[in-house]
Amino acid sequence: MSTEATKDSFQTFLAQTEIRFCKYNETHKILGQTFGMAILQDFEAIDPNTLARTMETVKGGGLIVIMFRAMRSLKQLYTITMDVHARYRTEALQDVVPRFNERFLLSLSDCTTALCVDDDLTVLPITTAMKNYGKNRNKGSFEAELTIKGELKHEAELSGVKEKLRQSTAVGPLVQLCQTLDQAKTVLSLMQSVTEKTLDSTCVVTAGRGRGKSAALGIAAAGAIAQGYSNIFCTAPSPENLQTFFEFAVKGLKEMGYAEKVDFEALQSTNEDFDKCVIRINVFRAHRQTIQFVSATDVNKFAQAELAIIDEAAALPLPLVRQALGPYLVFLSSTVSGYEGTGRSLSMKLVADMRKRVNSGSGDHRSLKELSLQDPIRYGPNDPVERWLNKLLCLDTTVAPLEISPHPKTCELYYVNRDALFSYHPLAEELLQRIQSLLIAAHYKNQPNDLQLLSDAPGHHLFILCAGTITDNKIPDIFCVIHACEEGQIKAGTIKNNMSLGLRPSGDLIPYSLAQYYLEDEFAKLAGVRVVRIATNPALQRAGYGSRALDLLHKYYSGNISLTAAEKKKATDTEGQTPRGLEDGQEDEEMIKPRKTISNLLSPLVERPFEPLDYIGVSFGLTTELFNFWRRAGYEVMYIRQAVHELTGEHSCVMVKPIDIELGILRREFHHRWLSLLASAFRNLPSDLAMSVTVNTDMHDASKMTQLTDLSERDSGVVRVAGVTQADFEAISRLFSSSDLRRLQLYTTSFVEGGNVLDLLPKVAQLYFAHQLYVAPDGTAGVVLSHAQAAVLLAVGLQCVTVDQLGQQSAFKGVTPQQLRTFLHKAVSRISQHLTYLASITGKAEGKEEKGELIQERRDDSGNVVGLTVGRKEKVTVNTNTNLLHSASKAVIDGTEGASSSHKTKEHFPSKKGSKRRRQ
Repeated sequence: MSTEATKDSFQTFLAQTEIRFCKYNETHKILGQTFGMAILQDFEAIDPNTLARTMETVKGGGLIVIMFRAMRSLKQLYTITMDVHARYRTEALQDVVPRFNERFLLSLSDCTTALCVDDDLTVLPITTAMKNYGKNRNKGSFEAELTIKGELKHEAELSGVKEKLRQSTAVGPLVQLCQTLDQAKTVLSLMQSVTEKTLDSTCVVTAGRGRGKSAALGIAAAGAIAQGYSNIFCTAPSPENLQTFFEFAVKGLKEMGYAEKVDFEALQSTNEDFDKCVIRINVFRAHRQTIQFVSATDVNKFAQAELAIIDEAAALPLPLVRQALGPYLVFLSSTVSGYEGTGRSLSMKLVADMRKRVNSGSGDHRSLKELSLQDPIRYGPNDPVERWLNKLLCLDTTVAPLEISPHPKTCELYYVNRDALFSYHPLAEELLQRIQSLLIAAHYKNQPNDLQLLSDAPGHHLFILCAGTITDNKIPDIFCVIHACEEGQIKAGTIKNNMSLGLRPSGDLIPYSLAQYYLEDEFAKLAGVRVVRIATNPALQRAGYGSRALDLLHKYYSGNISLTAAEKKKATDTEGQTPRGLEDGQEDEEMIKPRKTISNLLSPLVERPFEPLDYIGVSFGLTTELFNFWRRAGYEVMYIRQAVHELTGEHSCVMVKPIDIELGILRREFHHRWLSLLASAFRNLPSDLAMSVTVNTDMHDASKMTQLTDLSERDSGVVRVAGVTQADFEAISRLFSSSDLRRLQLYTTSFVEGGNVLDLLPKVAQLYFAHQLYVAPDGTAGVVLSHAQAAVLLAVGLQCVTVDQLGQQSAFKGVTPQQLRTFLHKAVSRISQHLTYLASITGKAEGKEEKGELIQERRDDSGNVVGLTVGRKEKVTVNTNTNLLHSASKAVIDGTEGASSSHKTKEHFPSKKGSKRRRQ
């Protein structure tokens, strides 16, 4: 009887309660929504991203329930194998240590609103802190100056603003919907932009989670409808993320006097995947007006918009957000903390670029207005869930101010013990928060899962650059952080099998990328380390600290710091040797608590054995600044992905610094392919970046050029520079005909326009950038163009970019098209002069005066060609000798033998009808 009653009660509960069931891989759809309770099942499938997405939706006073499977001891939770661990294992590294589990479980004891139960619904002792929640709270602890007539000060200020604007018909009703003073100010700023109706204007709204960004955008959209805007388009990662936006857009219309079903209607999606979400509001009071959801992949539809609203823009691919900016008003919102805020591509890339354009004063920029919200709405200030989640996942870290900043050469690199770092010890927590603050501040592609990767993945290492001397029991100032991981040592059979199936297992990024690109599996057998991330303190950027850290890292793995090499992988790292939490033998203990003592957090590199390696590598999104930084550090480009990254719009680039291998063959192979792909896959790459990748800086250094030049076979006409055979006239004649060379000569003297040699420029540029023209076969100096000349030649010759298009690139701002044409003309002239010299030293007659040739070279006193002399061909004339009409047989045809004479005529004596011979 009771069982049936319980079932009926449960069914009634399900029917009367709004419950959202969601799989972990679909939790991105609930971003921005609010729930009173969150229940997480299947602990093994939980990852930090899931924690952040789900727990951020719980409102103040809500409850979080985490369910575990029944087990004999709580400390067995430390060793649970998580589903995500399968992605961390590589062929050479299989042992995963679940450090994140211990820290996560220990942190639950500090969360007063989390409830942990097992399969039998038994409350676990982890959540004992929840019993005391509220007992020690002092209800009268608010300071007097923060209380005005029973309300907090900011609430009183909000009431005052609402009262002042109550009479305003444009914004008064809208402000009444605001919950905080920050939100009211944001709505007023947005409405100011709406009423101004200026094109090319962007308003960026940033805030932490639960501050009311989406609601403010919805209220402003309703105000735009009242101002007469007809087409308002909005987009977000998913339509479900816009439900708060549409909810407050409807509320705003009602506050403005619009009646639902009479003046407007809200339409729901019929797509089952969108769960009947509102995707459109049609307004038909005065004229047809629309607030409509548009997928982020269909931003071309924004062309008809008057107002475009992009909610949670940081979660969208950056290229799509850039495409959405057009000649209309744009509202952008982005979460700068929490899960949505960890991918900071919007604030670090797009907004920073817009801010730079505004500050530069250029005439082609969009006006920018930046707004932020601080006061929470979904929960109260200092909410325990937000505070606990931010601490656990390091979501709201700030860079600590530096006490000292010594010269980079006096700094040393220290190894961080991950066992100690994730032990939840107070000192370790302080160090972890500082490290994460640098990593998050320096990179725009961050997510909470990165923290678990750093803690659990085998073969991952953490280094920090600090002052040469550090004190005990105090966290030192951190100048630079390096997160590195071991890669490679893959068996030949494994890599061949994976490559045949098109598989690229995670964890061995560089080996598989290069093996697939070069079709060479030997590289995957090598042992290497990849720099996953490097972050320098923002106050010390471009001061040499990052370069110092990389230099010490290379010396360490080269055996120049620690003289002891590790014999086995397991012996190199003392981390994880003891099962987490079981080292004290108290396996049956009911309570879990942080360790009282921990091993050394930091170790000098001289005290730690190094892993013998063949190379150090890095993979990053290709930009000019980053590429130049890694090149200065001694890294060589080995691979650039032809397709751009969907999130950032950048090409992935792999660079390698060898330790005990020779990369000359792979380097030349990459350069050969790179030159051929510039006209296709990399045609849209900025020419200054393409130039940086193409040009070897050693080729512009006279002393290094001498060292790289091999003249041992000069007598046989073979000269090599950096292993590349220099072109002779025989090689040139295979590429260019005599007519082609003549056209180049005429172009250098401006007798023909650039269009007449446009077909030759790709071959000319290919010759130069293939490093075949640096030295002549006789050992004399060849052609080394200036940087500007080479850049224009590369853009026009290899990337097939017009001079006008080149002038529009940011690197060539301020350079006129005429100046660019001059650079191109000088580059081609110098190369053409070199080709003429090659003809002269090989005895080929292309550069000499030929019989019947009217074009002659003009040289200066040094023998250099300075121009061409073109002889005038005189028209052949026919004259009649009237004195010898009687003898047509004496007609003399002259001028057939001396084509090179200055002037000859042809005399012809035609017979007339009345001549003597005719009469005969």
